Amino acid sequence: MPRVETSITINAPIEKVFDTIVDPELTAQWSSGVSEVTNIKGNPWEKGSSTDVAYHVLGMKLTQHMVTSEIEKPRKVIYRMEGGLPGTSEFALEPQGQVTKVDTRIDYSVPGGILGKIANQVLLERMNRKNIEGTAEGLKIFCEA
Repeated sequence: MPRVETSITINAPIEKVFDTIVDPELTAQWSSGVSEVTNIKGNPWEKGSSTDVAYHVLGMKLTQHMVTSEIEKPRKVIYRMEGGLPGTSEFALEPQGQVTKVDTRIDYSVPGGILGKIANQVLLERMNRKNIEGTAEGLKIFCEA
């Protein structure tokens, strides 16, 4: 299963960063490529809640269904991704004095057998890496504002 990951330090308290990550009303304001979040079900701060996230890839609008599969306030949240690229998206937070270190990891499956693996190596992995880095930077900017 392919994986992309990044780490960033944010000059904000862990509670603010965590609440920003789990609040679906804020996602499109900081998450790279996300244009809208709809179909919010359940309490976002609880396991089992879900949303639909629309984003653009190569000029196409795609929707991913995200389900909160694990949550440990204010240290970790894991979303199960259902849709075109199924997998998991994990945010692990660690306070470091007055700042918060955020490690983000996305594990995903690529359909299509050997052709899917080639597409991942040629395009998807690079695109996902750029997206995860943009998302981390967007979270930093949003939380530090």
